[in-house]
Amino acid sequence: MPKSCPRCRSERVIYCHYGKRVGGVIGTVAGAISGTATTTASGAAAGARFGMYAGSVAGPAGFSAGAVLGAITGGLAGCIAGIRLGKVLDEQFFCQFRCLDCYAHF
Repeated sequence: MPKSCPRCRSERVIYCHYGKRVGGVIGTVAGAISGTATTTASGAAAGARFGMYAGSVAGPAGFSAGAVLGAITGGLAGCIAGIRLGKVLDEQFFCQFRCLDCYAHF
């Protein structure tokens, strides 16, 4: 059964995903920053050890690649966590529907 707007009785109603959208963005940014910081801290020692063996070219490249992979992995994990939290917020706190005719949220 499709939802209808309680204000104008229109059936042109869409589901709003405000919590999922905001949670996904915040989670991605926070996860990417955390992943970069964690990888940079632990990857610095490993990059220095590898750089001693491989020479001056491979050390900085390995360090940069580790930071990028850490940011990607952290961003993905943060995005998933943010979307899950946003889904709960959508269901519990935010208006779930919006009417396309009168723009009412309910």
